[in-house]
Amino acid sequence: MPIFRKSTYMSKNELKVSSGNYNDGNKEFTGIYIYEEHQEFRVGVWKFWYPNGKMKFESLFKNGNLISKTCLNSKGESIPCDSLEISETEKFRMFKEQ
Repeated sequence: MPIFRKSTYMSKNELKVSSGNYNDGNKEFTGIYIYEEHQEFRVGVWKFWYPNGKMKFESLFKNGNLISKTCLNSKGESIPCDSLEISETEKFRMFKEQ
């Protein structure tokens, strides 16, 4: 079961690195938030990994909007994102905009 760390309160225009690990310590995700007008927005590169350590998803956000995405299978091969075998919760966490 993955661990999710909620970001703490941030001051305006502050950047915050967010990350989480699987129970075994392997990295699950990393990304950056910026806090503006009482909301946190994803910015920059966000990455998610499979439990085996291979990259699952890499995305680029600008002001909370998903600009580009790359999806990979558990072998590290590029695949269409609709081919990812993920739960609705994972889908929400990976593709979440604003």
